[in-house]
Amino acid sequence: MEGHRERLRKRFLRAGIKGFTDREALELLLTYAIHRKDTRSLSEELLGKFGSLKNILRQSPANLMTVKGTGESVATLLSLFSQLNALSETPAAKTKITGPDDVADFLKKRLGTLRKERFSAILLNSANTLLAEVDLEYGTVNRTQVYPRNLVEKVIAHGAAGVILVHNHPGGKTDPSLEDMALTRKLIKLAEDMDFKILDHFIVTDSDIVSLKAMGLFDR
Repeated sequence: MEGHRERLRKRFLRAGIKGFTDREALELLLTYAIHRKDTRSLSEELLGKFGSLKNILRQSPANLMTVKGTGESVATLLSLFSQLNALSETPAAKTKITGPDDVADFLKKRLGTLRKERFSAILLNSANTLLAEVDLEYGTVNRTQVYPRNLVEKVIAHGAAGVILVHNHPGGKTDPSLEDMALTRKLIKLAEDMDFKILDHFIVTDSDIVSLKAMGLFDR
């Protein structure tokens, strides 16, 4: 076990993260929270639930601790690593989003591989520069409950002028449900009353993405 850890560390020091699988990178990271125990099995459990290292690093500590074997130390380390990485992004590197083409790959990578529904919001300033991507609710494999107040709180906290809504369909189909359409209309009305704008609502799978605005749902 110690030999395997040492090999991973030396390999990283020699060549960086290039060539590491998600599991190997996660194994190495977990060695700094788990001492004298195998980290491979927990890495596989986390990847099995969340799909990728990128998705793991986007989870809240509470969500991480739903995985057996993930204690407070591991959850803190993973959350800290993710937030430090976000802080290292300079303003010049921030993403500017001007239309569906700029959103598609970004969202498919973020949400498309998740096994449970997640409803998120991309918050933009008046120049359409990305301020933050925030999770509003988590759900089951086919349903999530979204509370409008959660969106309003995030918009106010970040001073956002525009919002792109997005949620994934783990089942692989991008057809909006009646609930999806009703919620979208409700949030559009809420945004008008609160002086911000819902710019679009995307439904994402691992291979496809649809815009509810392009489907005409935003038309009066």
